[in-house]
Amino acid sequence: MILTTELGEARGGLPVAAAVGVAVSVEQEPGPASGVLLAELGSERGRGPTMLASARARELEERLRGAGFERVAARGRLCWLGLAATEEALAELPPVLQAVQVGGLAIVHLPARLWPLALDQRSLCPQAGLFRADLPADRALAALAVRELRERQLRARIAARPLGRVASRRAMAGLEVGGAAANRVSRLARGLVGRACAPAAQRGQALLMVLGAAFAILFAAALLAALGGALTATARAQRAVDLVALSGARSLRDDFARLFTAPLLPGGAPNPRHLDRREYLTRAAEAAREAATRNGVDPGRVRVSFPDAASFAPLRVRAELVASVDTEALRGRPKRRWAGEQASARDAIEIEATAEAVAAPPPASASSRSTARGGGYSGPLAYRQGKPMRPDVALAFDWLAAAALRAGVWLVINSAYRSDAEQARLYAEHPDPRWVAPPGQSLHRCGTELDLGPSSAYRWLVAHAPRFGFVRRYSWEPWHFGYERGPAPCSPVAGGPGGVHGSAEGGTAGAGLPSFVPAGFRAPVVRAAARWDVSAGLLAAQLMAESNFNPFAVSAAGAQGIAQFMPGTARAYGLGDPFDAPAAIDAQAHLMSDLLGQFGGSVSLALAAYNAGPAAVAACDCVPAYPETQAYVARILGLMGGAGELAAPALEVRLVD
Repeated sequence: MILTTELGEARGGLPVAAAVGVAVSVEQEPGPASGVLLAELGSERGRGPTMLASARARELEERLRGAGFERVAARGRLCWLGLAATEEALAELPPVLQAVQVGGLAIVHLPARLWPLALDQRSLCPQAGLFRADLPADRALAALAVRELRERQLRARIAARPLGRVASRRAMAGLEVGGAAANRVSRLARGLVGRACAPAAQRGQALLMVLGAAFAILFAAALLAALGGALTATARAQRAVDLVALSGARSLRDDFARLFTAPLLPGGAPNPRHLDRREYLTRAAEAAREAATRNGVDPGRVRVSFPDAASFAPLRVRAELVASVDTEALRGRPKRRWAGEQASARDAIEIEATAEAVAAPPPASASSRSTARGGGYSGPLAYRQGKPMRPDVALAFDWLAAAALRAGVWLVINSAYRSDAEQARLYAEHPDPRWVAPPGQSLHRCGTELDLGPSSAYRWLVAHAPRFGFVRRYSWEPWHFGYERGPAPCSPVAGGPGGVHGSAEGGTAGAGLPSFVPAGFRAPVVRAAARWDVSAGLLAAQLMAESNFNPFAVSAAGAQGIAQFMPGTARAYGLGDPFDAPAAIDAQAHLMSDLLGQFGGSVSLALAAYNAGPAAVAACDCVPAYPETQAYVARILGLMGGAGELAAPALEVRLVD
């Protein structure tokens, strides 16, 4: 049996699963009698039988109808079965599979939220997992999913692209997709079940995919060994140098906030957390060379450089490698030489490889809205990993996440505060009260609830989360943890004076501002943030980056004042005197409010638009590849992270060359 699902925002997973089922049916049992069971959990529409249904598919349909199932249809080589997206429907599958006596293949497509339950249901006995994920956008999430399957000794494959419209229709009709998609589908099918005629010992597991920095760096030591003799010498060297560059970029990301930490402690002693730029780059170079050593590469042959070393906060790493590879090792023999060892001209080749990696702002970051409204908790919001929550919950999560990281567990927040309106939209999409509470009843409206992942962290969370005030709310939702310390969820005191405002943020909205904000500007920042509903921490970090709070600053390009308005923009926002600091801060908040609205609440995109103009951002729906703009966005995110406004990682690591 194969389990299939969609990760992140990817779509088109069901047609891919159907196409794989058809491909397996064709290869394993040619002829019109072959058939595959395709069970769809969470189907929103019924599907009728087709005229081209095979005899085996019709037989499966009859058996299922005899077992009491109504949403069944024989479609080509497939027998489709529609089930609800519930835990109860998942529990029905084992007897269904036994009743229909599937001799070939059963494919179960289910929502991602049911994926952990399906894996833990021993009676299902899956042999492989197929994920539909958009790469590279969802590579970190996909990497975690692949890792979990590998730990369970299951095959794993990623469908990085959807099928086309015609191919999708053919697949859902139980027919071969044909065209350019056929080869991709065939490779997926072979990777999931192996060739029908191949001996079991030769089928093996699918080659582990390198999906991104988070995955690649964690498994850098074992990656080249896993590749074995399957890759050419050049590909091996390229993989190695990719990891070298990614490791250096990851060091830059992890140390980024330390550039913005005060160099001195309040008593005047040196702050051990602070890094100057030289130390920052040295640590990244050491991390890159360590990755080279772990991968059997002589670090003396690796050149590590930083293309943007002159900027305030460098974020790029370039690695270059010249290596000598023993060609005998490429045939699978144990002997292997990398650069630094002697090899004869007969069995060695010289290769070169380069890679460049960057720690850059993600396309979308935390929402800008600083106040919760619309039912439930009403008060200031803090953000962690782009998710809003009560400020005291955010501080507690910081402690929880730090403890988890020390234990080797990286926590991911999948969901936090949701207003009643957001809950209503979610409930309309999934109207099952066991999994989604109706509007007005969800504890997520209280700002105290966090849906955490990955699934490999659930056991650690159950054992350790209570020490930090978090409890698992429901036995059937291993990801849902609620914060129980401080004001009770959605109680009147939680959103009123002296509640969360005082306990977590120092009594007023202004008390939560970073310490680098001069006293004379704290009140104007707080007023502007409240008036235009923009994070005060965002405005403060932006002013620090723009002018270092100098109300009389003038740039070489003609930008003026504390918020560095160009004259035309100042006029458009009614700012008569850019050197009037309170008025300029108010206009800055107005402009940021407009940009955040234009770009869907993305802090990264709004900041990029403030620096490079909205047109450049709208053209690619990303932070444009201008070094000045990327450094500007990264610096402000770093300042916000240092002030607790955002939680690391505010930057994502990826290869760019």
